[in-house]
Amino acid sequence: MVLLTRHRLRKTLLFLFFGTSILLAVFMFYDRFSLKKASASNIFWENSPVSEIKKWINVADNEGETRGGTKTPFERKDIKRENKTVELSLDRADVDDAITLTEVPQKDVIKSKGKATTPVPQDAKEMGKEEQEEGEKEDGNVTEKQQCEPKNHVMFLKTHKCGSSTVQNIFLRYAYKRNLTLALPASGNYLGSPNPFQASMVPMTLLPENKLVDIFAVHTRLNYQQHSKVLYRDTKWVTIVREPTALYESLYSFYEMKRYYGFGLANFMNMDLETLEKFPRYAKKLGRNQMLFDFGYSPDADVAELRRALDDLDKIFDLVMVVEFMDESLVLLRHLLCWSQEDVLVFTKNARREKFKSSLDIRTKRVLRTINSADGILYDHFVTRHIKKVLEFGVEKMGKEVAALRALREKYRRRCVTRETGGLDSDLLYPEYSDLVNAYIVANRSDTECRLLSMPEIPLLMQVREAQRRRLHPFPPPPPRARKNEMKSAVDPYEFLEFN
Repeated sequence: MVLLTRHRLRKTLLFLFFGTSILLAVFMFYDRFSLKKASASNIFWENSPVSEIKKWINVADNEGETRGGTKTPFERKDIKRENKTVELSLDRADVDDAITLTEVPQKDVIKSKGKATTPVPQDAKEMGKEEQEEGEKEDGNVTEKQQCEPKNHVMFLKTHKCGSSTVQNIFLRYAYKRNLTLALPASGNYLGSPNPFQASMVPMTLLPENKLVDIFAVHTRLNYQQHSKVLYRDTKWVTIVREPTALYESLYSFYEMKRYYGFGLANFMNMDLETLEKFPRYAKKLGRNQMLFDFGYSPDADVAELRRALDDLDKIFDLVMVVEFMDESLVLLRHLLCWSQEDVLVFTKNARREKFKSSLDIRTKRVLRTINSADGILYDHFVTRHIKKVLEFGVEKMGKEVAALRALREKYRRRCVTRETGGLDSDLLYPEYSDLVNAYIVANRSDTECRLLSMPEIPLLMQVREAQRRRLHPFPPPPPRARKNEMKSAVDPYEFLEFN
């Protein structure tokens, strides 16, 4: 009897031991799998449906603070722009793990978990107007609607080869149609670079009496204190970033830097990194870590300097757009400024045509990413910030707005564009400066909106510059011969467009 009792006790203990071991193993496997799924840093961003983000939201909520739309301890703080010196001393943790954010489907429906579909609004313009009414408050039978006021004061830092000419077109059109004052150079399209911006660079003939501008949207090198001298205190600060390998390849090809350095990108993998990092900047302003340079910092910044730069930029910029998620960025821009869908509608500008784009092998890409490592950290940081903003905005809401924006763009493309062509096509109303980039043959040259949407950067800047001169300081226009030398076109660039 005693032996039987001991035998049963032994079996029970063995059963409990093995059972506990199995449960512990399952728990450890599940925990490791969850952590692996929730941590997706340093991802190379590719396009796939944005609705995939939804599956991360529950994981983010469990993690606690940063993913699901709650405030973070390093959120942007207000800056007193009336002071000449600005303290930028916000403590910040390491760059957060990124969540894979991808593109919304271009179809007319947004799919959610394989269930019912939500149709795109038939009239995207109506959606834009409805979205401007925010903050509904219900009190019994009374409903108050607080109208969102459009923001007319914007600082757009135009970064090189980051799709910034496309975004610039939005701001130039908006300012021109509303007689707003732009920060403009006397000629060309730069206000500072390679030297940081100085307020004295803006010509007095293009400034109003208070010496402040409504919108700044030309190439410049960031100098916060000096930029603030020509901007209103309530100005919204915006910029745009791009994946550094793609940026550098575009920069090298677009500016034909092969002629300057004597070899192409394919030769980079045969050279040591120290040599590559000592290359002088092309025209003293173009080279590695280009985004960091445009932001006003040294391209050779060390880790401590880079951390301070990220802290500063987080506090300065209200919105950092991302090229790889352009449409989502445009939606965020629209809501930041309380503009309509048509205000942020744009055709791609200054983009190389497909036949002029070069493909790089994986080893060359790794070399380019290495020599642009500071830009890589900066880019990953702002992609993570972009993802958080999308999650806070709402994934399904973002999907609907992106689809509506694309539908509106397609509508205007059918209305405005006969065909897309090279930049020097003889049929162009406003030719580009090179055949490398795309341009648009306008279907109806009398359609003012279509002309503005299709105009390249330089002709549009000439248009708005002359209009601003005449409005602020009227004087006789320059002689016709001087105008022809500045811009060769079959159409007089100073034939002003009228708006109803």
